Amino acid sequence: MKKRYAGYIFPSMLSFLLTGIYSIIDGIFVGRAMGDPGLAAINIAWPLVALIISLGTGIGMGASVVVSLNKGAGKEEKALRAEGNAFFLLFTGSLCLTGALYLSGTPLLKLLGAKGSLLPLAEIYLKYILIGSMIQVFASGLVPLMRNHGASFYAMCSMALGCISNIALDYWFVMVLDLGLMGAALATVLGQVLTLVLCIAFYIKKKNRIPFSSMRPEKETVLSILPVAVSPFGLTYLPSVTIIFMNLQALKYGGEEAVSAYAVLAYIISFMELLVQGIGDGSQPLLSLSEGRGDRKALKTYARWTFALGIGFGMAGAAVFLLVRNMIPAFYGTSPKAGGYIVHAAPAFALVMALYGLTKPAVSYFYATHRIIRSNLLVYGEIALTLLFIFLLPVYMGLEGVWYTIPAVQTVLSICCLFFLKKE
Repeated sequence: MKKRYAGYIFPSMLSFLLTGIYSIIDGIFVGRAMGDPGLAAINIAWPLVALIISLGTGIGMGASVVVSLNKGAGKEEKALRAEGNAFFLLFTGSLCLTGALYLSGTPLLKLLGAKGSLLPLAEIYLKYILIGSMIQVFASGLVPLMRNHGASFYAMCSMALGCISNIALDYWFVMVLDLGLMGAALATVLGQVLTLVLCIAFYIKKKNRIPFSSMRPEKETVLSILPVAVSPFGLTYLPSVTIIFMNLQALKYGGEEAVSAYAVLAYIISFMELLVQGIGDGSQPLLSLSEGRGDRKALKTYARWTFALGIGFGMAGAAVFLLVRNMIPAFYGTSPKAGGYIVHAAPAFALVMALYGLTKPAVSYFYATHRIIRSNLLVYGEIALTLLFIFLLPVYMGLEGVWYTIPAVQTVLSICCLFFLKKE
């Protein structure tokens, strides 16, 4: 069991680790090339960009759970139809989302707080991301489906190639050619092109090929995928909703420098979030197969290993973050005022990193085992709590209340996770 678990979990962790490293380096390049305005603009635009990735991840993970549950129950035909219908959903979903963002991008950016010199910068970033939005939806959606074939290492290589090329192109476009946020966006799109090429190569092979008849939309199959997809979509996207309100309140109570500081802090905690999400996503096929087979012993064993890894990495990441917090502003090229905010808020965000080790794998465990109500309560309860605390705490604590919003939310969610898991 341990060998099989490691074969799924570590490639997934490495994939998300590379994605997290990319997100940090991307911020370093933008910060050094453009300073606080570049960091603030990309942070304001990110919630719209994240919709693209989250749509693909939600559909891909939702379909993967349905595929694994059916395989575990011996229903191979249903599993094949679920995988084929995922292709249909990825295609139609990406078309609809791209059209919506193209038509309403600028008004939405204004609503998110982009004004003055920040608005044209955010518009440029969004415009060039939308060029490759369908590519990004398919790239993020097909990777979890490939893991279900036992191709965790291949899926890791697909993501790794995209991330590494992304970093190299980011340096070339942003630092060498001085293309600013246009360069950062193009680097992201071109990196995803390479990931998608490997995904297509995987499905061209005869043993992995999906018949076109299985891609024809079937109401029952689509309706089995979408409820499960709601949780992984929210798990991936809702941190970006948090960014929206954190940006607005940081701008209100601390100005552009506070938004820039939060952009750096968001980059760093997203690294840990991606790492523990990699643990949860990597364990999903094994958890879902065990649930489908009714093998409670294997399910409990895989779950214990998943939580042990998540909590361990969360605590280790928090400790490292606290140790290096004074060096972070120099890496990102922030102003002295923004750097002061980063160092001051670091302990609060270190707590967030530690708690992610419990809350994020818990959500993955619940949707992987088809406990949809519990996973949705955790995912969408997070945004409800964020809305409550982000407007309540700053009234009494000012900017300090903004910094302690996410720690307060994650503390409440951790208590809920322990309660749900105890009932398991």
